[in-house]
Amino acid sequence: MIGVRQGVDRVAVWVLAAVVTLAVLAAAAVGTAAPSHATTGGCRDGRCTVYLSKAETKALSEGRVPALPAAAPWQIKASFFALVQGHRWFAGQYANRGWCSAFRVSIYPWESQGYDGYRC
Repeated sequence: MIGVRQGVDRVAVWVLAAVVTLAVLAAAAVGTAAPSHATTGGCRDGRCTVYLSKAETKALSEGRVPALPAAAPWQIKASFFALVQGHRWFAGQYANRGWCSAFRVSIYPWESQGYDGYRC
């Protein structure tokens, strides 16, 4: 029974990672369609990074983000909303320092993942 639970936990982690990856990639796709052309990013070897400019970091701290398309499933919309609301305070801290921010996702659990600030 313990092995089954560990297997379910691993599947849950992979599903959560996939949902977060889709939300970040959807945000990047919508963000690049917006007037701001400063968002950059990419994926390679199981790692995805989306870099936000100073203006985009400030906008995230204020909760101003592009809306997802109306046809997006509710699961993606809920994940995107949680992503934005969960990172507003951190974005404000980075914006107050004049920094940019980045979302990083990796399929490797030992690597740095999540939301980071960096000098730009």
